[in-house]
Amino acid sequence: MAGHSPMVSLRIPEDYLLELERRVGFDGMRNRSDVIRDAIRGYLSVPHLSSGTRVEVDLGPDLTARLADFCRIQGEQADVVLRYAAREHIARATADDVTVDAALQRRMKELRARSESTDQ
Repeated sequence: MAGHSPMVSLRIPEDYLLELERRVGFDGMRNRSDVIRDAIRGYLSVPHLSSGTRVEVDLGPDLTARLADFCRIQGEQADVVLRYAAREHIARATADDVTVDAALQRRMKELRARSESTDQ
């Protein structure tokens, strides 16, 4: 890739640089440039909707470490993983609510039918 793409200089905070260094060697990343290119590729591949809401969540140290390890191993971005988790949670909760609502409605119909049959 050297010589085929323009060079770009940028300033980043030291903690970002340290995190970049930590990722060198994972998933075929040979150097900082590979890590940065991969991060940019991932960023550009995700559609960014201007109508989305940004939410900041404190995951705590344990979940933060587990998420970081998962993302490193799976080659996923944390925001993608968390969006997927939110969708799954909402889908399950909604399906459970629908199931509970349907069960309650069925039971209410049964009780009404039983009450009507004893009234006659």
